[in-house]
Amino acid sequence: MSFKIFSLQLTGKIKSVAAIEQKRKQLADDYAEFLKTESSEELKSFLELEKYVNSAEFSSKKKETEGLSFKGSEEEKQLKEFQRLQKSARIKNYFKVAGSSDLLRYEKDKESKKLADFYALEDYVKEGDFEKDKREIKGQIFKGSAEEKHLKEFNRLEKSAAIKAFLELDGSAKLEKHKAFENSEKLKRFTELQTAAESDREKKKEFKNLRKDAEIKEYFRFEKSKKLKLFHEISGSHNLARYNELKASTNEEAFKQKVAYLKDKKKFEKSEAYKKYSEYKKLASDGVVVFVLKYEKSKLYKNYLDVKESFDLKRHNELETLIKSDEYKQKKTWLEDKKRWEKTDDFKKYQDYQNDKKKPEFVKFFKYNKSNDFDFFKNWDLVFEDSFSATKPEDEKWYTTIPAATKSGVKNFAMPGDLSIFTDGANLKTGQKLAIQVKKENKKGMVWQMPAGFVPAEFEYTSGIISTGDKFTLQDGIVEAKIKFDPVKQVASSFYLSAGNNVPRVNLVEMGPNNILGIYTLNGSAKIASEGLEINNLKKGEYIFTLQKSGANFTWKINELEVLQLTNSELNKPLELNASSMVVQPLAGSSAVFEIEWIKCYRKK
Repeated sequence: MSFKIFSLQLTGKIKSVAAIEQKRKQLADDYAEFLKTESSEELKSFLELEKYVNSAEFSSKKKETEGLSFKGSEEEKQLKEFQRLQKSARIKNYFKVAGSSDLLRYEKDKESKKLADFYALEDYVKEGDFEKDKREIKGQIFKGSAEEKHLKEFNRLEKSAAIKAFLELDGSAKLEKHKAFENSEKLKRFTELQTAAESDREKKKEFKNLRKDAEIKEYFRFEKSKKLKLFHEISGSHNLARYNELKASTNEEAFKQKVAYLKDKKKFEKSEAYKKYSEYKKLASDGVVVFVLKYEKSKLYKNYLDVKESFDLKRHNELETLIKSDEYKQKKTWLEDKKRWEKTDDFKKYQDYQNDKKKPEFVKFFKYNKSNDFDFFKNWDLVFEDSFSATKPEDEKWYTTIPAATKSGVKNFAMPGDLSIFTDGANLKTGQKLAIQVKKENKKGMVWQMPAGFVPAEFEYTSGIISTGDKFTLQDGIVEAKIKFDPVKQVASSFYLSAGNNVPRVNLVEMGPNNILGIYTLNGSAKIASEGLEINNLKKGEYIFTLQKSGANFTWKINELEVLQLTNSELNKPLELNASSMVVQPLAGSSAVFEIEWIKCYRKK
């Protein structure tokens, strides 16, 4: 009686097959999913995202973003600067003018002809030219002028006796008569008689008569006159030439106009200078000119000009453009947003990371990633498997004869004392599991007897066997099978590994008269010696029996719980798989069944 098995079952350390298979299936499914996830682009992207959200860069960005505030920011400084400039009297007054109707009128009127004429006249009036012209015009008077002098000189000459005599006689009939008589025969005779001798009475008498002649008397009277004397004196003189010159010049229209101009007491009011001055005064009171002059002298306009090109206005406009921009508004809103971090791309990445981390495939991946749960899958290859789903044992996997018979080329045979004979697959049932059936039926067969060899015999029972023979052997590795543990005392049902002979062998499990895990060998008396663990106390039911072979070392497990370790150098060789049932005592009934649901073998990678 094995107290060990009893204790293990009592303490619940031997788990149920259903739980193990469910766990194994789940683990296999998880491993397949793990591998799929491991090679997926989604995991690659997730790992990159994980690396980023756990990086110093991400942490720094988060800290920086959460530490942002509008207060104290460059944007707040810009807004405050703008507001200060906006409240500035200079800036406010500038905008009162900029674009106003008065400014538009001023800009238009200052280019008008009226204003241009006004400025030209203002320059004339205020820059001294007007006063100069005024003084010059008013300074032009008749008294003391050249014209007055000329007129006075002319009048003086005209009033002189000589000029009067000349004017009276020049070209006169009297003078012409006088000149004509001067060349007359009468005067010539008178002159001749005048010098005649006193003795010549006739001539003297003639002389006296002629001296009384009216023409002669008139001639000499005129000849001796002061007028004629003055006439002769003035004729060809400078005074006469000057008189004629002055008479000609003073009689010219220009001279007369000049004299009239010099004598005109309102000549200034008639001058071009006065006309310009009057036009200037008129324009100075014109609505356009008055508005322009008043406007450009106004404090508002002067402020407008001062501010127009100022740094403050330029800065104000720059800041206004900036503050009204969508970019600034968005930045300000961003800085004022207490939840700005939640609106960043990085936060979205973090959220994506958190959400992705919860994805079942990723949860499962990271559950197993650093665990050793998949070590078996990673370290072992499945090299043999049969779940017996085919309608009969698959030929490429199994022989249905005992290994010795397979090698000898004969049909199944029995050993002396055996109550059953193996059929060639007739007692094997597959489809969902392997059932090796023991039947109570008469069957002829062969028995191996020394020294006769194979001898015909009658058997009361038939049974079955499967063996991988040379189709599959396990040097080192794991073999396990799901077997129904339901011992029938009269039937030895075994799953074992051997090297072509019945003994020595490794029993994965044997049940019947002996319920044991262990190794059978032949002792010195050629009798079977058993070494292992009795499992008589094992409850009936399905179990997964596992045997791991590593050279000469063997380890057994029941439902993944290690229960036995043995060493046997004789079995340190490739071993084939075998399963069979043998009747060792007459059955109480007509049949017994040895059920194996599946078999799997693994080899270390």
